[in-house]
Amino acid sequence: MKKIILYTIIIASILWSCTDEFEEMDRPKTGSEQIEPDYLFTRALVTGSGLSVGVWQFLHQTAGSVYAQHLSNIKPGFTSDNYEPGPGNTVWDWYYARAYFAPLNLNYNAIQLSKKLENPIKEACSRIWQVYMYQLLTDMYGDIPYDQAFVSIKPSFSKQKDIYADMLKELKESMELIAQNAGKGYVGYGEADVVFTGDAAQWERFAGSLMMRIALRASKVAEDEMTKMYLSQLDITKTMQSNADMVKVIPDADGPTYHVKNPLKYVYGWQEVRISKTMYDLLDNNADPRLQVYAQPNVDGEYLGLRNGQSQDELSLNYNSVYQPKYCNLGDFFLQDETPHYVFTYAEACFLKSEAAQRGYISGSAQEFYEQGLRASLEQFGIVDTEVQNIFINGNAKFNASEALQQIYEQRWIALFPNGNEAWNLVRRTGYPELDQPVYTWPDNPDMPRRIPYPVNERRYNADEYSAAVSRMGGDSQYTRVWWDGGN
Repeated sequence: MKKIILYTIIIASILWSCTDEFEEMDRPKTGSEQIEPDYLFTRALVTGSGLSVGVWQFLHQTAGSVYAQHLSNIKPGFTSDNYEPGPGNTVWDWYYARAYFAPLNLNYNAIQLSKKLENPIKEACSRIWQVYMYQLLTDMYGDIPYDQAFVSIKPSFSKQKDIYADMLKELKESMELIAQNAGKGYVGYGEADVVFTGDAAQWERFAGSLMMRIALRASKVAEDEMTKMYLSQLDITKTMQSNADMVKVIPDADGPTYHVKNPLKYVYGWQEVRISKTMYDLLDNNADPRLQVYAQPNVDGEYLGLRNGQSQDELSLNYNSVYQPKYCNLGDFFLQDETPHYVFTYAEACFLKSEAAQRGYISGSAQEFYEQGLRASLEQFGIVDTEVQNIFINGNAKFNASEALQQIYEQRWIALFPNGNEAWNLVRRTGYPELDQPVYTWPDNPDMPRRIPYPVNERRYNADEYSAAVSRMGGDSQYTRVWWDGGN
């Protein structure tokens, strides 16, 4: 992976400087006339996965992880745990426009090159990855540049409802491209694919799992035209079938920048977060064996979670004497140089299937899918003793049909750790798990935020389109709801 990333930085920087005008220049009489999309795709996978600690902080540490109460903040000066948003937001810039980084831009060009080369396998894989990244952004912000992104210098913002409809269509068409062209001699991405090493069947299963996530997220507002329509046609064998199908990126400890190294190792060392009381209570009350994996014992050798939203004065006064030593930091599992950066896990896919079955969208046993999800999560985090697994699955986590959906949601929330952003999406949609009220919230910000406000630069440099989107959505507040959450 080291060699691939280094090549990627070089090739991406070269391609970034290219314009259509170069196509009119004389070319040498030797050499290839074709530009392969491979290195663009590699770079889009690495940066788009959120592996970089710079991205991880804004997606999770200062947003999703504290909003969904996976983690609690102990760093004086960070206010998002008190529901006070910080000035501006860089995720938008990282994904759309940051030079040598922006994965949506890089991957857009990988798609275009794949189409020019008439390679349906590379095209399908790139389109699936583009859907993953667009869903991440639209769920954070609501309406975003989509149809005109990378086409217009001042693109309009597409409605989230239209984005969701198109993402589902993109996944369906991409799965069909793979199914129709497998075994026909098309060369896939191979080693340039740092997720599945070119296995198109695994990309198809990722697409099917992502389709479930998108369709279920839209179920409150577009049940007939999206949820039922797509899930009724989905072949469940075309979703993740084991932990081998997980979408993950392995960090590179010897990589040239922090963008390719384990972000949680940085966060752990910075002493800025602790396991939240909400997470601790759910694990401890059920004697969940993942507690010893998720958390490191405190200075007294005990496990203790911190209630969210400690006041700035308290954090400043007691940071060194109370908050840092007395509450649990991230567990050792997450701190290794090559701890996988999980993008979409098999456990999550199982819980999605369980919910879909429980609600009648797909056939199959909700209980069986639920138990598969529990076992997959335990194994993912190194708990492989079958007896330990069975005691938990048949004991405190035993499926109860009378409260099935709550169980499914809570166990999915636990299994998502440390993906706080996706946990926040789940809490927004379902209301589970029930969160503790923070100890202190900023005046006029009493409730969990429902979205991230647009970055300041959109107001400055794309003012007309920004204003149109804000008017349509009903505001640009952290409490302006996105479409699937009951907004416009």
